[in-house]
Amino acid sequence: MYPWGGYCLRARPVYILVGVLLAVIGLSFATMAQSQCPSTCSCLLPGDAKAKGYTSLCGGKQTLCGYDKSRNPMYCYQKPSPTATTKATTTPTTLPVTSCPSACSCLLPADAKAKGLTSLCGGKEILCGYDQYQNRKYCYQVPATATATPAPVLCPSSCSCMDAAGAKQAGYTTYCGNSQAICGYDQYQSPKYCFVIPTATTQGIGAVSTRTPGTLVTPAPPTLPVAAAPGRCTISGNIYRFFHDPHTLRIRVTNLDSGTDSMQDVTPVYSGDLVSHYSYLVLAGCNGNYRIEPVYEPYPGACRWTGTFAPARSSDVHLSGTSETGWDFTYVPEDSRVPDVSVVPNPATPEMDQDVRINIEAVDDSSIVFMAARYEMIFVDGTRRSVDWQELAVTPGIAYRPGDTPPQTGHFTITDDRLARIEVTARVCDSGGNERWGSGTVMFGSCSDRVQNRDELGIDCGGAYCPACRECAWCGEDIVPLLLNGNPDDKIDVVFIPDTSYGGNRDTFIDDVWDAIENGYYANDAISGNRNKFNFYYLDDEADVTAYPACGFTPPLGSCEAFQDATTFADSLAVLHTDNFRDWSSTKCGRRVFSSEPTSYRTFVHESGHSVFGLKDEYCCDSHYSQNNPNPNIWQNETACRNDALTEGWDPDDCDNFCPSGSGNCGAGFWDIDPNICIMTCSQSCDRCGAAGMCQYEQACLRRVNWVFSQFS
Repeated sequence: MYPWGGYCLRARPVYILVGVLLAVIGLSFATMAQSQCPSTCSCLLPGDAKAKGYTSLCGGKQTLCGYDKSRNPMYCYQKPSPTATTKATTTPTTLPVTSCPSACSCLLPADAKAKGLTSLCGGKEILCGYDQYQNRKYCYQVPATATATPAPVLCPSSCSCMDAAGAKQAGYTTYCGNSQAICGYDQYQSPKYCFVIPTATTQGIGAVSTRTPGTLVTPAPPTLPVAAAPGRCTISGNIYRFFHDPHTLRIRVTNLDSGTDSMQDVTPVYSGDLVSHYSYLVLAGCNGNYRIEPVYEPYPGACRWTGTFAPARSSDVHLSGTSETGWDFTYVPEDSRVPDVSVVPNPATPEMDQDVRINIEAVDDSSIVFMAARYEMIFVDGTRRSVDWQELAVTPGIAYRPGDTPPQTGHFTITDDRLARIEVTARVCDSGGNERWGSGTVMFGSCSDRVQNRDELGIDCGGAYCPACRECAWCGEDIVPLLLNGNPDDKIDVVFIPDTSYGGNRDTFIDDVWDAIENGYYANDAISGNRNKFNFYYLDDEADVTAYPACGFTPPLGSCEAFQDATTFADSLAVLHTDNFRDWSSTKCGRRVFSSEPTSYRTFVHESGHSVFGLKDEYCCDSHYSQNNPNPNIWQNETACRNDALTEGWDPDDCDNFCPSGSGNCGAGFWDIDPNICIMTCSQSCDRCGAAGMCQYEQACLRRVNWVFSQFS
């Protein structure tokens, strides 16, 4: 506490002035460590949870997940029913789902792990559904059982061996002989049947599939060929160095004796978790001549590639009573360069609720023929919303530097509010069929927007971007920190208190506190230049103040004792009110207290001059006057003023008897040396600093203000 005492000082009449002052200054907040709620829970204030019917805490315990802008704690509450957070003007899309084969189960990843199912069906992510919260489910391989598998039969030449889904896609609707004759099994042990070929073309060996390109979907897994049946032989081999989507690669088998051909899928061969190469196996008559050719076949959502296949032996195979293997091929691409993909938001770091344009940039030595993006929006309350693949129009871009290859770009715009971040995934194909995926995260907000966003651990503090959050061990349960720059012994601690005129509207009060700090304190040069020497707080209860000269003060927390206990560390307490009356600064309940309207910025700084810096009024004649040593800003006689002026290098002729002897409360008279635009002379009703301008502390006042600041770090 400072050595100067408190008294009820009279200020100028207060008027509400509206004006645009300086830009908002960045602040950082402190808070307790918090957790992120699971997807089945929402981060809510207790009152909001009750209003929404959320009666159960997530996991049955009180988990702190954030604060609102008034620093009220928020907790994780169990969602009572499925909900989705969406913007009214947009409708989320979902990927089409695929039914799992009979040997697989459709599960959430967490459920699959709990059941001990660690292998994805076919080694790939097959989207098979969503739960009520739009979390994706995938097909997981179920361990094989010891049940007997019926031996397959050989389909007649007029029929083709296909699984039910493939037959439906190809338009094959009739079972061969009108009975479900099992002719083989795929890699999931799902049965294949003989289907009548609906065209007049006589089919050779294997199944014919007609595939039509369409919208982007999750591909179904490739199927293994049927096992060899008695009286039949096989031709097998491997495909090496093929790096495109395997659903676009098929093996065409031509019977050179009859002129008929058939198509066969390839099967991935794994080395650990990665695909090493692909294999194929086709059925054939044990005596005959065949041509084996790896070929491209369109598949929905997959890039169209161009390239050739170099045979290890030959493309033509002669069977003489036995099966043949080792008929391998190596893929030779026409274009082997894979595009580079970047996600570039504009602006790069958008503010809260600011629209952002997401640019997808692809750089390649050939043209980009396909571009799509999907994204997930994470809102500040922890809820999520996914938007699945959307194809983007590709346009030429501009190179960033001379000599660089210009990117080819596509874009989309996100206008949703209250976003914390967006996670974007992009996918492009070039004219050679080379495919590349890219990703990026767009972070919203800043370290001064008074919202916990990005990866902040508290409001505007913590994480990779903002200053570390400070713990306020000295605050107690009634004091809420707004901005901490250090320990209270090293800083000027100002605690804001709402008056009863706010009617309990804490949000409005908090907004007014920041308004007074930014447009009052930070508009004053001396205070703005030392802003790092302040800690700001608010007391979570109301006081009741009345106008000068009564200077009434009913303390918050019910008594002076409770008020004193809660504010032992405070250097000054500012009571903000919305009434229009004359403000004051005095000692109340043993604490230095002043009142002000929040938008009367000059009054706010003027009264702070009394309460924070111990300055005296420099107007006549109804204040309480005394020479405030050391470093006074008023003197009790002319000689003291002139001597001080000579010591400081000021002009002694500027000493002025502003409060003449016998006038009002002037006693024997008082002198000052500051010009009449000093903030301690010209308060809110004064227009010498401009209608909306901020008056400054002039030479004598500034000397004392700087002396006070010198005592803090």
